Amino acid sequence: MKISVIIPAYNAERYIAKAIESCLSQTYAPHEIIVIDDASTDGTASIAESFPPPVRVIRLAENMGVSVARNRGVAASTSDWIAFLDADDWFLPEKLELQRRCALENPRAVLIYTGYRMIGIDGSLRDGRFFFPRELLPLLRYRGRFHLSSVVLRRDTFDSVGGFDVSLRVHQDWELWLRIVARYSVELLAAIPEPLVIYRRVAGSLSLNTMRYFHVRKSIMKSSCLFGTRGISRFLLHRKILAWNYYDTSESLREEGSLSFLSLMLKSFVIWPFPCSVMPNRWKVAIVMALQTCRRYATLL
Repeated sequence: MKISVIIPAYNAERYIAKAIESCLSQTYAPHEIIVIDDASTDGTASIAESFPPPVRVIRLAENMGVSVARNRGVAASTSDWIAFLDADDWFLPEKLELQRRCALENPRAVLIYTGYRMIGIDGSLRDGRFFFPRELLPLLRYRGRFHLSSVVLRRDTFDSVGGFDVSLRVHQDWELWLRIVARYSVELLAAIPEPLVIYRRVAGSLSLNTMRYFHVRKSIMKSSCLFGTRGISRFLLHRKILAWNYYDTSESLREEGSLSFLSLMLKSFVIWPFPCSVMPNRWKVAIVMALQTCRRYATLL
């Protein structure tokens, strides 16, 4: 089993060395580490090129976005398995070894993910929530449930679904997982609960742009989340997923201090007014939001 690690990088000179070093420190060495420099304007490419083989650097002439960069990296790879690593994340030493072992124990698996730990913007460290493959549906229809940098997948699986959607600027990984599950089913996914990746939240990153998230999720929910459904079931599922998007976004906006959170919460109830297992506390949260808004406006009078 050969594994190629694909690292897209744009102006990542603060982090790229640690990402590469984490690959070189694996107890099961990757066949190659391909860094795709997405037309960085800092020293990212030079730092990556200072590492010896199996590190390879591909420089893109213009900034094309992370989906194009990842697709280019996969196209240049020569292994039967692909691992993805964002430039500001890093692997723990046994990640690839444990995933290789898992692949041998689950020969039908097309994708293997692990648990992860997240470093917040404030430097705090916590474990991300982990779901086993048998738990993924219907949860995966609402949002991504495992982290991109935790994944290894078969190269032929990646090719069969067409790779990352280059039209998306965020949530490209979640949309890809949906297409893989739709084609192969969650039964062909395997997982390791142990957190084997450190994911760093960086201020100003695309993943922190709440409203961009909202609009991209809205399009993905309409195009990719409804696989295997039809008729009235499809219609109702779409309404429920859309309501969740409004609800989840309203909570994010409230945390950011935006005043527009309550309108999105109300829209969530208009779209789906019924109790829902993925939004068990929606009524309580809505009441708290309403009280917050009333107090805020009362201080202005």
